[in-house]
Order: sequence, then structure tokens, then C-alpha cells
Amino acid sequence: MTARITQQQLESYLWGAAVLLRGTIDAGDYKQFIMPLLFYKRLCDVYDEETETALAESGGDVDFAAFPENHRFQIPPEAHWREVRKAARDVGQVLQAGMRAIETANPDKLYGIFGDAQWTNKDRLSDAMLRDLIEHFSSLELTIANLPEDELGNGYEYLIKKFADDSGHTAAEFYTNRTVVHLMTELLEPQPGETIYDPTCGSGGMLLSAIAHLRRQGLEWRNVRLYGQERNLMTSSIARMNCFLHGIEDFHIVRGDTLSEPKFVEGDRLQRFDVVLANPPYSIKQWDRSAFAADPWGRNIFGTPPQGRADYAFWQHILASMDKETGRCAILFPHGVLFRQEEAEMRRKLIEADLIECVLGLGPNLFYNSPMEACVVICRTRKPEERQGKILFISAVGEVTRERAQSFLTEEHIERIVGAYRAFRNESEFAHVATIEEIREQGWSINIPLYVINQEYRRTNIRSPDSSLDETFATWLKNSSHIQQIVATILGNGENLDPLADAHQFKVNTPPWLDRSKWQRFRFDQIAENIRETGQPTPDDSATYIGLEHLESGTLHVRRWGSEADLKGQKLKMRKGDILFAKRNAYLRRVAIAPHDGYFSAHGMVLRAKPEAVLPEFLPFFMMSDTFMNRAIEISVGSLSPTINWTTLRHQEFDLPPLDQQRRIADVLWAIDSEINSYIAVTDALTEYQRSLFGDHLTKYDLEPLSEVVEFLDGKRVPLSEKQRAIRKGPYPYYGASGVIDHIDDYLFDEPLVLLSEDGFNLVNRTSRIAFKVEGKIWVNNHAHILRPKPGVSIDFLANYLESISVEPYITGTYQRKLNKSECERIPVRLPPITVQNEIAKKVQHVARSVSYINRYIAASRNLTSALSSQIVEVKP
Repeated sequence: MTARITQQQLESYLWGAAVLLRGTIDAGDYKQFIMPLLFYKRLCDVYDEETETALAESGGDVDFAAFPENHRFQIPPEAHWREVRKAARDVGQVLQAGMRAIETANPDKLYGIFGDAQWTNKDRLSDAMLRDLIEHFSSLELTIANLPEDELGNGYEYLIKKFADDSGHTAAEFYTNRTVVHLMTELLEPQPGETIYDPTCGSGGMLLSAIAHLRRQGLEWRNVRLYGQERNLMTSSIARMNCFLHGIEDFHIVRGDTLSEPKFVEGDRLQRFDVVLANPPYSIKQWDRSAFAADPWGRNIFGTPPQGRADYAFWQHILASMDKETGRCAILFPHGVLFRQEEAEMRRKLIEADLIECVLGLGPNLFYNSPMEACVVICRTRKPEERQGKILFISAVGEVTRERAQSFLTEEHIERIVGAYRAFRNESEFAHVATIEEIREQGWSINIPLYVINQEYRRTNIRSPDSSLDETFATWLKNSSHIQQIVATILGNGENLDPLADAHQFKVNTPPWLDRSKWQRFRFDQIAENIRETGQPTPDDSATYIGLEHLESGTLHVRRWGSEADLKGQKLKMRKGDILFAKRNAYLRRVAIAPHDGYFSAHGMVLRAKPEAVLPEFLPFFMMSDTFMNRAIEISVGSLSPTINWTTLRHQEFDLPPLDQQRRIADVLWAIDSEINSYIAVTDALTEYQRSLFGDHLTKYDLEPLSEVVEFLDGKRVPLSEKQRAIRKGPYPYYGASGVIDHIDDYLFDEPLVLLSEDGFNLVNRTSRIAFKVEGKIWVNNHAHILRPKPGVSIDFLANYLESISVEPYITGTYQRKLNKSECERIPVRLPPITVQNEIAKKVQHVARSVSYINRYIAASRNLTSALSSQIVEVKP
């Protein structure tokens, strides 16, 4: 009997097979050869193991050992691995014949499972290479005794991930980041006996994640039924092998196009499932829209999506596949589904049907070869009464860790997100519960920044304004009171617009000067010049470099720039005033005006207006309009990170007003833009003012170590595992390093306290608060220090003071950063008299409320700009 195979041995063994193919087979094709060979070898080794067991039980009865009842799968003698190993010539033909024989011997379970790889193509796979592969796989015995099913399943998942790493942009077609999958599963909490469905199942990772969830909880998983459909033959085969190698038999994974030919049907309707997990292909263009418009399964109940984006077709398929009582889904989508105007009516119907429970925004770089951010939309057919008429928005863009060029969610990230979802309540800069009326006021957009505005979404550096705080306030108040009159004057119709009241809702009467009969059609290269001048930036140029990550959606202004590392490769040269356009992921609507001379990302375009056709002041607003952006999205190529080519863009035709009308339109939009900038200046000044409250004017007070200011209650913390919390659900918040992560049935504290993060990603990256006040009955785990202020210390002052300072000098560790209690006690605190503390705390509270309101006004004003563009800029003659 051979020894147990370790995980390290297994991973080395599996990847070693792929290494043999390098130089001959494209990395993206490794999986169609390696996966079937691994499965073939496992089938034969387990068959031999079962034979040995049957021989031992029967006293050596060979005929008994061959009975089908003693084997999970039948292996014809001529198709056994040992026979393949004997082949010296035409090895591919022998392999292919063996695979087909096994499929034929097991038609109910294995038919077609080995896929359609071309084993007999000697130009790609010579006899010598195939013999090397077979001998490599023969080096280990893949029996259940040597390699239990869960361990082999983990190895198979490792191999899938490695293939994703090597496959570049094609990876997303069969692999979704497993930490994201884990999050989606935790959000839906599959239960024993339920049905789980993935309509675009790829390699089956989401289905298997549901099983893994139940195993972690110690719950029965063998009675769960898995269903999946996958368009690609090889990928669907990989998913089936994945299930078998994980020891799962009650599954149904079929090949086929989910939109044109759904396989899981019952009579005249789709089969319905308890849980649906899905990562549909993003915004595909090649699909049968006309057939969907007359869908026999009734999936178009909310409308027919545009040809250029099938996202809402998949969404409606998923909703139609959910059980009427228990159905719930988590769908990974591009952010465009949340706000695209052409799908607004379908989105309105979905929201009014009260099917959407939560919209969760994820951080960047969680998908292979793509910096894109995605969102998870959770729907439920029967929402709990207290959640009806409401949608929870969670901004988790900061909940991501990046190591060695890979991004992932840690357990802490997942716990925080799941905790916020279960709590279903407002959490500053992280979560917001919006009513349907609130969403209606936003024009049925469910774009997360409209409801949750935090530092990650603003992505602006907070700088001290040149003017004083009082001057900034005065400017803002002046602009706020006069901008609407300025706009009304320019429009020439006396209309007064309030962004908070009118964004996406108002109708502007056509001003008398807007004569559409004079509009002319131009090719885009008649409107704008594509500046292709490139150069190699010097180290000094890094400070002013602008990358795509510096461009913000919805604004023409670049508020931050610079690269910490030296720039490599050729970059585009830009001049102050040039238009910077992100040609990748056009749905993010990133257009900006260069604030200075310098270098711009080679993944963008540098454009200059051709003044004989368009005014430089008008062109950037035109490029932000739906007319331009929708066309840009349509002509983008590539599935994972769609990109616009100049050769295609230059030939696109657009209708433009004459220069005099352009001037007046630009005046309107720049007036609103000026107002937005005044708001931003105020928020910057308010933030700086808040910081100053804990700065220089406290220097007259003595420093005291934190240990003299508070009593540490860390000894009373009690961590609970996820499994323990799952069986102790209740009303009391369970706190971790960055806030509430769950609710349980008991509490440890019932008094005002300050929690200070002890460890975790947020401690260093500060994407949300690390010090916060808590009140009422709560439970705290061992990832947050518990501070009870001593007499004479304001709890609100203390929480904001600790939040305002840097704790970096007191953090220890390199890989696992931690603020140990001994270091925490050393943190110096300047403590003024209690009356001064209370005054400062009151000012901070007022600042926070003001910033929240102004940020809402900024978002609404940007919506106003978009709406004005829709009604004026985008109307064709």
C-alpha cells in the first residue's frame, strides 16, 4: 500500500503535467488535456481499489469482484489505464478510444464527460509527448485511500485556478475568484435538502461552494441537489468532473445556451430552485434578442434588453428560475446594470416588484486580467416583512486585499460584508437601507454611490484649500443661491432646477435658441483629433502621471495623480486642456480634462477638439453623454475588459449643434459643474477643519498614554466561530475589527464604549473607521480593543481623536499587522478639559452631518448634468 499523498505533492504532481505541455500547447488549452487525463487515471485507480476490496470480502472471487455492484463506474478491460500505458504508437488514438469506451459503459453518468479535445492531432500532441504525460500521471496511485475525495477536489480546484492564472483574459469564462464565490454563498446560506442552480456554471465552483458551506457548518450536504448549465462543451465537462472528484453524485450539469435553450424545464415553465448562484457573461452582444422578445418561457416579463447587452436577459432568466416561496439568488454583474439608462424601465419594474434585497459593490482587480469592479445583486421572491419596500446598499470597494499580483477577500472582509447584510441597517460610509420612494427620486438608478458615499468612491485626496474655511463656505453659499438662476437665464425659459428634487425627474422645455434644424452630422475624427505622441517618462514624471485609476466616473476633473513606482514602457503625452478618455470599460464613463502637461496611460486616448466642428468647452460634455457613451460601449471589443479601437471610433457619426448653440449648452453644463466644485471644496474644507480640531490647538495640553485615559476591557472579549454564531442567531450586534459582522442571541456589554481595531486589513488601509463609539447590548470578538473612558473623558471626543491620528508607529508585524494591547496603551492622547472635549465632539458631529448632506447634493447635481445632457445634448435633428 502506498503512502498518503500530501497536498503539496498533489499540487506539484498536477502542475508538473501542465509544464510538460508548455511550448507546444497554448496555456488556455491546457485544461482540455490535463483535466481528462487526471479524471481517467482517478477512475481506473479507484476501480482497482474497489476490486481489491471486493476480492478481500469474497475470499479472492474474481467474478464477484467484477460485478457492477462493486464499482461506482465501469471500466472495460481494454480501456483501463494500464492498456493505454502500453501504447507505443498512435497513443492519442488509443487514449481517445479508451475514453469513449468508458463513456459508453457509463452512459447515465459519464457520457461526453471527456470533452472534445483532439487527442489524435500529432502536430500538437506527438506520441512522445503523450507517453511522457501518461508516465507522469502513472507516478502516483490516485486511490481514495491515498487521496480522499475532498483532498483531490481541492487539488482539482488548485489546477483550475492555475489554468486561470495562465489563461489571461479567457479565465473568466470558466473561473470566478473563489473568495467572491465564498462570499456569495455565505450571503445566501444554502440549507440541507435544497436545490442549487447556476445557469452559467463554468467549472462548477459556485455549485461546489454551496456544498462546502454546508460541510463547514457541520450540516447534511448529501441531500442537496446541484443543477448547472454551461454553453462550452469542455467547460461543462470540467464541471462534471469537478463534482465527481469532490465525491458528489446528485448533480445535473448539462451543456447548452441558457438563453436560447434552457435545459431545466417542467412542462411549459422553467424548473424552479431554492438557491441560484450566477456569474453570467458580462454584456454579451451575440444573442437572439428577437427570440427573447417572444420568449416561450415568459422570461421577458420585465422587458427585452438591448442587443448590445444581455445582462437583464440573464437576470430575468434567474428570477424565473427561483422558487416562489424559498427562492433567492446572488448574481455577479458589471456595475452598468445598476444605472444604464436604456435598461431604466426594466430596472423600475424590478424595483417596484420588490425582488431586489441588496446591492453590494466589490473592489477592483478581483477578476483575472481585469481591473474592473463588479457588484453582487441579491434577490428574494419573498422578502421578510421588515425588508419589504427596501433595498440595502453596501459599498465594500475597500474590502479587498492584494498580494503578489492577486486580489482576494479575506475572512474578515467576508465577515464584515455578511454581517452588514444580515443586520440590514445603516452603517456610516458602508451600508444604507433605501426605500423604494428614495430610489424613485434617484430616477430608479441603484448606483451605489448615490446611497453610500465613502472615501473609496470619492477617490479624492483631501487637501487644505487655498482659501479659509469661512471663505469657502461663503463661496458655496453664494453659488448655491445663484447657480439655479444662472442656469435659468442661460436656458432662456425662467426654469429653476433643484438637483435634489429634480435629478432624473425634471423636463426642460426646449429653449428658443436651440434650433435643431441647424444640427449637422460629423464623423468622430472630424470632431476630435487623436493625439498619439508617446514617450518614456523619467522618474520625475511619475509625480504628475495620470493613469486610468485616477479618472473618476461622472466628473471631468482629475483630483489626484502620480505613481509611487517608476513608470515603465511608453506612455501618451498630454497637454493641459486635452481630453483624457479611458478606452477600456467604457461603461465606467471616464472622461476628464488634463489638469497639466505630462503623461497619460497607454490604455487611454488623448483627444483634442477640432474647433471648426466643435468647441473645446462642449466636447467633453458631449463625450459624457449617453449618446456618445452608448456608442462607445457598443463598439468595444473583448468580453472581460472591453476596449475601444480608434480605427472604429473615428468612423462613428454623431449629430452636433452649430457652434453658437454649443456655446450656450456648454455654459449651462459648466455652471452646474462650477456648483459641484464648490460643494467638493466645502467637503474638503470641512474634513480639513475636522482634522484641525485635533491638531495644533491641542498642543497646549499635556500628552497622556492611552492607558491613563481609558480602562481596557479586552479580557472580557469572547470570539465565536462562524459555526457557533450560525446556531446563536439573535438581535444583539456581534462586533469585529471594523464594525458589526453578525447578530447573536446574547451580549457581553451594555454601556457606551469605544472599539479600536486590533488587526485586519482596515487597520493599515483605513478604508473605514478604526475607532468608533458603540452603545447598547453588544458582543465583541478578539479583533477589537474595548475601551471604557475614565471619568473626565468624553467618549465622543475619544473615538474621534483616535480616528484622527495615525496609529502606524504602534502597529507591529510584517505580514499580519497588529495593534497589540501593550503598544495600544502607549498611544499618546492630548486631553483638554471636559468642556472643551464636548465642544469639539459637537463640532465633529455637525461636520459629519454637513458632509453627508453635501455629498448627497454632489451626487444629485451630477445626475442633473446627465439628465440635462439627455434632454439637450443628445436630442437629434
